Amino acid sequence: MKKLIVFLVIIFFALSVTAPALFSSEANSIMKNNIKATKASTSGTFAFVSEFTSGGNFSTYGWKYFNHEPKLTNKVNFYGEESIMVPENSYVYSFENVTPGQNFISFQAAVYSMGSNASISVINSMNQEIASILIFNDQVYAGYPGHEQYIGNVNSSIYPSGWNFIIANIQNTSTKKQLSWTMQVFVDETDKIFANVSVPLAYSYAGIELSSNNGDSYFTDIIFTSYQIAIYDPGYNPMEGYGQGSGLVVSLLPPFTEIHANMVLNNWSVPESGILSFQINVMNYYGTTRSSGVGFFQLGVDLDPGNHIAPWYVPGKNMIAHYFLNSSSPAVGSGFYSPNGTELSLTIEYLLNQKEILFQIIDSSVSGNLKYWNATIPYNGTEFYGSYTQLEFQPSSSFPIQDYYFNGSLYNITIGNGSDQVPLNDSYMLPFELNAPSTWSMTYYGSASNGYKEIA
Repeated sequence: MKKLIVFLVIIFFALSVTAPALFSSEANSIMKNNIKATKASTSGTFAFVSEFTSGGNFSTYGWKYFNHEPKLTNKVNFYGEESIMVPENSYVYSFENVTPGQNFISFQAAVYSMGSNASISVINSMNQEIASILIFNDQVYAGYPGHEQYIGNVNSSIYPSGWNFIIANIQNTSTKKQLSWTMQVFVDETDKIFANVSVPLAYSYAGIELSSNNGDSYFTDIIFTSYQIAIYDPGYNPMEGYGQGSGLVVSLLPPFTEIHANMVLNNWSVPESGILSFQINVMNYYGTTRSSGVGFFQLGVDLDPGNHIAPWYVPGKNMIAHYFLNSSSPAVGSGFYSPNGTELSLTIEYLLNQKEILFQIIDSSVSGNLKYWNATIPYNGTEFYGSYTQLEFQPSSSFPIQDYYFNGSLYNITIGNGSDQVPLNDSYMLPFELNAPSTWSMTYYGSASNGYKEIA
């Protein structure tokens, strides 16, 4: 049996956020065809997402510039995603979709410097930098104006040549007697904290800035949000994915009864069964707004030795994965053989009339009774209001995480009611990374494919 997957997921979200804000009672209906789902924002939360996948120019994505006009280019790209080229001695900035006054903010960016001085900064309403991370000649500096400090060197062997990945959490840790804001920095991985830096002026945050000196710099996959992206919590399951829920919420989705996704398992090599899994999750209203295993439904597969996979689901109340029982009985073995390039269709659907939830996996790469996996559970609760995806590693493994390898992707992630399906676009699908080692690489969430690639 899987080792309390949901329990660990819920603990992760409970530790990563403060008490969730009250949610709006507005519940917009799902729109048809390819129109994106309308979301009800939670009180005070925000997310500015800038991924250069929809054409246009820099201003299309909410950016303004100072000195020299930036350009979008695919010549320097991050896993195929275009980047914004910030010319030497210039900066671009945005105040778009930012709610000031929160006690926690987080940002990320993929950065390509290659000899230039490239920095990402939080700025106040006067365009003044109040918290910055800078990369120059593989050295990383962080702090605030006049108090920047060297904090280490990048690991240039992880991401595509020339790229580094920056994530920062900035939190108000003050008491009534003192003002204390701290920036927690992660560079290229989240299984350890790169540095903790004091940034006392961060309370005045209002926007985000990208700047370049001593040459041109490139940035992409940029997010600025009140949602926590990176979490370092030793002992909990390494995992990463996209989406919102389990108390970690910026936008509440309109009520929906069905989620669908396609999964491709390009190849994998693992030494032990039941340790590494790839999955989708949905939550009812209670499960979305609270860190609770109640109202939390998962559907996924274990990636087992010898090209075997074992499908399973979590029924939203007992926090235990239930393996589908077909003739090969993966509950007592290591699943069944499925070749490299396996293509799966995953669906979780609330059947309102039957008062049941259906879990279904279709494996188009095999035939016979191993192709269709269906299970239903009784349910009489609210519709779904949140969703996220995960790649997850169980620390109970007898082997080190470096012995596990996986290459795959999730795409065509949609929600709806019956035949009315809409995509989960990048403004909702915010990333999260918990204890994710440097060998894991989660690419950007592309609105064109409504999905992402995952390499571990």
